[in-house]
Amino acid sequence: MQSKSNEFPQAAERLFLAVVNQAISDVLENGKEAKEAERWLLSTEFDALARLFPGPALTSSWSRAS
Repeated sequence: MQSKSNEFPQAAERLFLAVVNQAISDVLENGKEAKEAERWLLSTEFDALARLFPGPALTSSWSRAS
């Protein structure tokens, strides 16, 4: 049962990382067409989510200092 409870946080972190990677890709590839992705990456909502996943895949440099 313990291993099942550890799977959700890992899955959530991987999903978040995939979404972040897609947003970064959109900004790099689409420039002005990706304003919403850029807005989200620079938002306080992103910062709050990034703090939820302090694992090695997501570094603290992603979040602005509070």
